[in-house]
Amino acid sequence: DFLPFVCDGCSGVFCLQHRSRDAHGCSEVNIRNSSVKPDQHRSYPCSYKDCNGKELLPVLCPYCGKHFCLRHRHQSDHECEKLDTPKPRMAATQRLVKHIVGKYNSKKNEEAKSKKHKGAKNSETAAKVALMKLKMHACGDKSLPQVSHICFQ
Repeated sequence: DFLPFVCDGCSGVFCLQHRSRDAHGCSEVNIRNSSVKPDQHRSYPCSYKDCNGKELLPVLCPYCGKHFCLRHRHQSDHECEKLDTPKPRMAATQRLVKHIVGKYNSKKNEEAKSKKHKGAKNSETAAKVALMKLKMHACGDKSLPQVSHICFQ
C-alpha cells in the first residue's frame, strides 16, 4: 500500500523487503555512525556574553544569525546588534486624537455645568463613544487599513 519506500539516508527507492537501511546496505548509515558516537550529543552553545547555556537543537536569531539558549533567544534578550526599536506609529494622529478628545471633554464639562445635570458617568468613555460614532459614519477609501485612517469632525 505504501510502495515505493524512499530511504531518508540515501534517498533511494526500495520495496517493502529492502526498505530498512540494513536490508539495502545504506551508505549513509556507515557515515552517520562514524561521525556521531551513540553517547555523544551535539550541542549548540549560547553566543551571549558570559552565558554557559547549551541547547540540543539550534536556536538561531533570524536577524544576526547567532546561536542562543532559550533564555536569550529573543532580540531584546541578547542585545542583538540588528535590534529594531519600534517607532511610534502615527504619533501626529495620536496627538490629534488626544487633542480632539480633550476638546470634547471640556465642552461636555461646560455643558454639564450649564445644564446642572450629569450626562455620562465618565467623560472619557463619552469621548471614546463620540470618536467611535465619528469613525462609524466616516467616508473614505475602504481599501486603506484602519490604522491609516484620520477622521475629522
